[in-house]
Amino acid sequence: MELRLLGPVEVWNGGRQVAVGGAKPRALLAALLLEAGRVVTRERLVEAIWEDDPPTTARGVVQSYVASLRRAFAGAALPDIIVSHRLGYLVQIAPGVLDKEVFERLVTEGRQAARNGGHREAGQTFRTALGLWRGEALGGIGTSYLHAEAVRLGELKMAVTEERITADLAAGDDDQLIDELIELVALHPGRERLRRDLMVALYRVGRQADALAVYQQGRQVLIEELGVEPGLELRQAQEAILRSDPALKNPAKPVARMPRQLPRPVPDFTGRQQELAALRERLTRPAATPICVISGQGGIGKSALALRTAHEIAQFYPDGQLHVELRGSTPAPASPEETLGRLLRELEPAGTQLPLTLEERISRYRTLLADQRKLVVLDDAASEAQIRPLLPGGSSSGVIVTSRNRLSGLAGAALLDLGMLPPQAAIDLLTQIAGRERIAADPGAAQSIADQCGHLPLALRIAGARLASRRQWSARRLADRLADEQHRLDELAAGDQQVRASIALSYAMLPPTAKTVLRRLGLLGLPSFPVWVAATAVETGLRQSEQLLEQLVEASLIEEVDAGTTGQSRYRLHDLIRLFAAERARAEESAHELTAMVARVLSSWLWLVKRLSEAVPATAIFKPACRGLALPVADEVARSALADPHAWFRREEESLIVGVELAAALDLDWLAVEIACTVSAVYEGSQYLFDDPFAAWQRMHQAALVVARRTDNVLAEAALLAGLGHLYYARDAFVESRQYLTQALSLFRAAKDTGGQAATLAALGASCREQGYLAEALHFLTLAEDLCGDLADVAASAHVKRLAGTVHLERGHYSAAWADLTAALTLYQEADDDRGVGLTLRSMSLYRRARKEYAKAEELSEQALEIFRRNGDQLLMAYCERALAKARIRLGKHDVARKPLEEVLVVMRALQDRWGEACTLRTPGELDLAEGRLYQAKSHLQEALQRWETLRVGPFSARTQRDLALVYQALGDDTTADALLATARQTFRLHGCREYDELSL
Repeated sequence: MELRLLGPVEVWNGGRQVAVGGAKPRALLAALLLEAGRVVTRERLVEAIWEDDPPTTARGVVQSYVASLRRAFAGAALPDIIVSHRLGYLVQIAPGVLDKEVFERLVTEGRQAARNGGHREAGQTFRTALGLWRGEALGGIGTSYLHAEAVRLGELKMAVTEERITADLAAGDDDQLIDELIELVALHPGRERLRRDLMVALYRVGRQADALAVYQQGRQVLIEELGVEPGLELRQAQEAILRSDPALKNPAKPVARMPRQLPRPVPDFTGRQQELAALRERLTRPAATPICVISGQGGIGKSALALRTAHEIAQFYPDGQLHVELRGSTPAPASPEETLGRLLRELEPAGTQLPLTLEERISRYRTLLADQRKLVVLDDAASEAQIRPLLPGGSSSGVIVTSRNRLSGLAGAALLDLGMLPPQAAIDLLTQIAGRERIAADPGAAQSIADQCGHLPLALRIAGARLASRRQWSARRLADRLADEQHRLDELAAGDQQVRASIALSYAMLPPTAKTVLRRLGLLGLPSFPVWVAATAVETGLRQSEQLLEQLVEASLIEEVDAGTTGQSRYRLHDLIRLFAAERARAEESAHELTAMVARVLSSWLWLVKRLSEAVPATAIFKPACRGLALPVADEVARSALADPHAWFRREEESLIVGVELAAALDLDWLAVEIACTVSAVYEGSQYLFDDPFAAWQRMHQAALVVARRTDNVLAEAALLAGLGHLYYARDAFVESRQYLTQALSLFRAAKDTGGQAATLAALGASCREQGYLAEALHFLTLAEDLCGDLADVAASAHVKRLAGTVHLERGHYSAAWADLTAALTLYQEADDDRGVGLTLRSMSLYRRARKEYAKAEELSEQALEIFRRNGDQLLMAYCERALAKARIRLGKHDVARKPLEEVLVVMRALQDRWGEACTLRTPGELDLAEGRLYQAKSHLQEALQRWETLRVGPFSARTQRDLALVYQALGDDTTADALLATARQTFRLHGCREYDELSL
């Protein structure tokens, strides 16, 4: 089997070509062969085939092309070389099968022969390599990155042609080269190396005038087309011809020294394919200024990537590769004078005296590199000032720089800020080091190890090495050891490799104030944070803090994350840097200083939360008494947060949870309690505020509850238990809700806290109402109403009145229901509580519908809907839409009822409101029944009944059973209908619902 890329993309079996399809399948095959042995992602394959305009079915088409290629190989009795991978595909081929690999191997052998003085052997090897070419690489496929690769290969072919001619000249084959060189120079007038070789060949056969004419023609081309004079090598050739230099006649003239200083590349290099491709493209692009800076935190793999890149592109720099360790992360970085001295000793003949001054060394260094294609790797740079003197003067040589600092001031450089390994690449690296069997035995443990290492290559290498050296350890054992954050950095050490030591090098170079910021941010442990948090932590202004954070960004110790629509920067620490910084905080600062810092930050957060809670609806009638803990933040910070309170809460969700947990750990009990309770009050009014509201609420309350109990803070414990009761109520877990609320009530009574008792009694009344315990609900609400009177809290009284009115309505006590609802509406209006007014209007619409006053019910539902629409309350808009639909069903307006119900069901499911979902499923069933769509009605109602039975809500199950009975009656199944009605009637009687009397008439 032969696979050919050096020309049209072809597959051959013996002397017969295998048909592999059109341009797109050949593009796919080319993309796989160019990365032979490595996985090519589906996205990369789509880009290779369609560039920036793939069809919507691209992934499926890629699969079909792979299948067609496999069929073609199978039809030609060739092995299936395409292997599927969860990320894409790869090809596995034997050595010598792919012409590109054979070409590159022959080029390497030819260069080695030339270095050893075997010029004739080198020339023949180069000719063999060039003989593999059949035309333009890849056959001119497309305009995607494959085209760039084809250009790269074409440039390599031209470079090898030049090297072959140089080898032939050195072997003395002058007269045989002239015709070929004349043609090549005509085709490539700007390639000075070809022109120089033509001049030498002409001179050697006695055509000195022609040789000088070739120089003049070249000079004219360079001046007219590029505006530059010929390079040093071409000028030296002209001068040598003019003075009839005997060296020109000597084919055995020694070649210039070609340093090969690249260290051995990392053998288990993993991932980084996109970064590798970008560097390769930049450093081999014609007519570019190839300077690339790879930055990132210590241990991220900068040097490994730089060396891998350097080795892969070495053939593009035939005049040698230089590698210098600049010691930028040490207390004594290499000076430019020292580095240039080392470079000049490598580049110049032994015994050459070095220039004394920096300027002279720079000048000689750049002269030596002029017109040379050398690759310079500058590893571990400290700053731009250390790098600038080491840059070549022209664009023929390439430079790769690695640094922990970003070096953004290095003009003309391509900056690559290296991030963590992707999840799969992290597992792959761990697998290569620890062994496939060890990792495959427990993939879950391997994933935990990768996550605990933060996908940092250095940490992964250390973890893998520890597993490899301890055969008795399982991956799970190491994962369990790494799970302890307090000792994780101790575990991530193997031999002379230590994550802690790597981070310490960067930390040591920071100025004192930047060290303080990093330490305190590490102790706070926030997933991300804005500038004002850092400012509060170190008690500085916003501008000064931003400058300090930017210093940490430049040092690759923190990273800036997307600021979103706010336009304000946010930052985060890698987990291992966070652990290191927290260690240093505890070692270098007193516990008193750190606790005061945490209290300062959390008090500012509390102030913001309280301000924002005023801007979003809240339903809680109890809030812990203010203890003066809140500290104001800067006006611009407050304005930004108040511009979009919902977005602010969503952005800060995880940080608020971490803040409460930290406050609890430091026994800042009231800070933890006030933040948790204030946030939960906001949540009750806007359940869709957080990405995962129940988990967020529960984590905050449980953390605060632990510290409240540890510090014997009874009132705080009561407030938090009440909050957990509200949490479970919101999750429709009414039994658990009443358990927490009952515990809270006892503690509020012990603490003689009237407001807490009133709020908890009202919540108990609501929880009892939902499950149909109507008598108990009225009992609790009556007690709550008495306490609210003592509090003189209008909004609280309105809340209790509305709840009581809905309970009376459930029991069929219409006069009492209307009296309570009317009173609630008046009180809410007096309190200027728009949300409460909307809730009461909706409850009144339910009353009107129960009294068969459907037009009034419709009108009240529309009024309530308008209020919630104005307030942007998505959940209560959905409840009002459903109430409005039910009124319209009763009015016979079926055509306008169905579509809103479909939208309401989507909202209920999106917000995980199981109660609302069950209610909404029942309503389309009622609509189907009214329209005579009996089987659809049956389906909707049975699904609703399943939901109600899961929630253990008797009255609503009974109402759904009553509706189902009507369906079965219409279907002629009176037996089932009678059984359902009997069960419903019994449930209504048990709970004291108004429907019992209605069914008994």
